[in-house]
Amino acid sequence: MTVLDFKGYRVTKMSYKRNDNFNGEAEVSYKPSFNSAINLNEETNEAIVILKFETPKNFPFKLKVNIEGNFKYNIEEDSQKIGAKRLLYQNALAILFPYLRVIVNQVSGLGNEYPPLLLPTVNIASLLNNEEIDKK
Repeated sequence: MTVLDFKGYRVTKMSYKRNDNFNGEAEVSYKPSFNSAINLNEETNEAIVILKFETPKNFPFKLKVNIEGNFKYNIEEDSQKIGAKRLLYQNALAILFPYLRVIVNQVSGLGNEYPPLLLPTVNIASLLNNEEIDKK
């Protein structure tokens, strides 16, 4: 058994809309916008981890994707006493990111007007700037 079990994910929001106000000048090097939330049930040590993505305003299309991952923290396997919250922020987001990346790529490609959006591989936990993990 592992310290953190990934039980699967689901898409909770997925929308694509052509930006009719797009002036033809996309932000070539934009910083992807991500948000996250972690809902931990401390009695059962089960968590729902939410990862959200959306494109910037000056983009050829408006794309929003939200996914939720289900995780189980196995306290008896945590020999280093890292804790559920830290493990979820450091690992659960990294586990979910490849799924989000594929969804963004596929949905953006279905518009068939612009090249599909390929999110770069990133350290998602540091990108979300979660330096206050222990306080949450």
